[in-house]
Amino acid sequence: MERLSVTMVVWLLAASQCQAGGIDHLNQEANNESHANNRVETDSLQILNQGLEAPVILTTNSTETLPSCERPIYTVLKELGALEEKLAATVRTLEETNKKLEASEKKLSALDSRVTELSTVDQGRPRVAFSAALPVDGTIGPLNVLYTLVYKHVLSNIGERYSPVSGYFTAPVQGVYYFTFTSFCWAGNEDCGSSLFLNDNKVVSWYSTDDHNPHSGSNSAVLQLQVGDNVSVRVWPNGRISDNTYNKYCSFSGFWLFPL
Repeated sequence: MERLSVTMVVWLLAASQCQAGGIDHLNQEANNESHANNRVETDSLQILNQGLEAPVILTTNSTETLPSCERPIYTVLKELGALEEKLAATVRTLEETNKKLEASEKKLSALDSRVTELSTVDQGRPRVAFSAALPVDGTIGPLNVLYTLVYKHVLSNIGERYSPVSGYFTAPVQGVYYFTFTSFCWAGNEDCGSSLFLNDNKVVSWYSTDDHNPHSGSNSAVLQLQVGDNVSVRVWPNGRISDNTYNKYCSFSGFWLFPL
């Protein structure tokens, strides 16, 4: 009976994993097993009652055969179809990700090229800028000649293109430059003013006259220069310029803008 119970459990476990049509088959097999076991137990009792001492070999005619649990082919195909759809969706997602990565790589490459270009331009760009003050305690002029002002108090001279000896700025490269100058005069009856010169050509000027009050002025210009061109500030004949070392009213400045 114990064997019958074990067999029933095995068949029930197998039946739970198979299709619904296998239950009747399991019941039929269980009934056959039960009849066979009953015959074995009856024969065993008869042999024991007869007092046989010889070894007894019990046999049964039953065979344990589990029902087939193979899934129908359409179920397998359906699952494979679902897996194929998932795989296709994954492939599409990967393709979209690759496109985004390629776009990002192109942007990074463009940025790298731009940075390299800017670095190259910056390396070839001259660093030119200067600013200087006159300064003079008193008044220069009036003179009967065109007089070049020499701004000896250098505030900055990046590129060393301004000369505090001659008062000239000399262009190191072809390009566009910016220049500005300021002037100051104490009260007097002489004309007060000065001009910005490119080589020997007057570009812009400042002029004033006042017999009673100090006066000042300034002017500026953007100039296109060739290599070796000179820029300076000059006082007109019979004109004058005033300053002092403390306030530094008169100044001359310029810097490079861009190449041509």
